[in-house]
Amino acid sequence: MTDVALALIRREGRCFLQRRAAANPVLPGLWEFPGGKVEPSETPLAALRRELLEEVAMELGAATALPVLQGPVCLHPFLVDAPGQPRTDLAWGWFTLKEIAALPIPPANAALLHDLERAL
Repeated sequence: MTDVALALIRREGRCFLQRRAAANPVLPGLWEFPGGKVEPSETPLAALRRELLEEVAMELGAATALPVLQGPVCLHPFLVDAPGQPRTDLAWGWFTLKEIAALPIPPANAALLHDLERAL
């Protein structure tokens, strides 16, 4: 099974999402939380730190683990405080939960909205 660490970065009642490139063979054009695969030698938290730097050039601040979501991919979501502004070539933005629910997002990410609602 593939383990994936996700950063649910929050600020002022909004969460950061980025849009996958239309040319990406996996989930093209969908909006998602930054993150990525946990390498065999990493913990989910270490993968989260690495992926934040690689994907959006942000340093990991405080991170709180949320319940792991089991499915075709095992998601390890973290509620994250990350200072600075994201730097990425992808489309991105800060969205309310209502706005996120209206975006095309991966089905597995939709399950995170309930946890986010309690945390924001």
